[in-house]
Amino acid sequence: MLESITQHPSILGLRKQYETLPAQDRLAVKALVGAICLAILYFAVWQPAYDFKQDAELNMAQNKELLAMVMSNKQALSKIGRSGAGKSKKALNSQQLVSSVTNMAKRNGVVLKRFEPSGDNKLKVWVDDASFDKVMTWLSSLKKSLNVNVEQVSIEKDDAPGQVSARLTLSS
Repeated sequence: MLESITQHPSILGLRKQYETLPAQDRLAVKALVGAICLAILYFAVWQPAYDFKQDAELNMAQNKELLAMVMSNKQALSKIGRSGAGKSKKALNSQQLVSSVTNMAKRNGVVLKRFEPSGDNKLKVWVDDASFDKVMTWLSSLKKSLNVNVEQVSIEKDDAPGQVSARLTLSS
């Protein structure tokens, strides 16, 4: 394949022109080709790899902060799961669950971005840009007063300190 490239008429024409150049000009062409190769290597390989590394390190630092925040509130989270475990309250139907969850969210200062019933006694809830402490207080009050359980939770740290976005599945 390399041989077919070197035998191409355009390449042969460039080679003839190169060979007719004085020694100083040939040296300048070699230096220019080397500089172009280095620029391509830098901008096509090194810089994207370096940027990717920087982004990965930043992402790792943010994830470490989120982990530290979750670990520092581990007791509060486990308390939510344990509180009311022995209580036997009547399960709420889907409409009652939606109404109760949204009212309790308003009382605790948590703004629900979206919610949708899922099955008979389940509710999927999306919360964005909320205070982590307010979300935990809201979930705790749901468990204590309404015996609403958190079946699934996904919490992501936002850019602002102490702010999170959460995706929850609640059941009664």
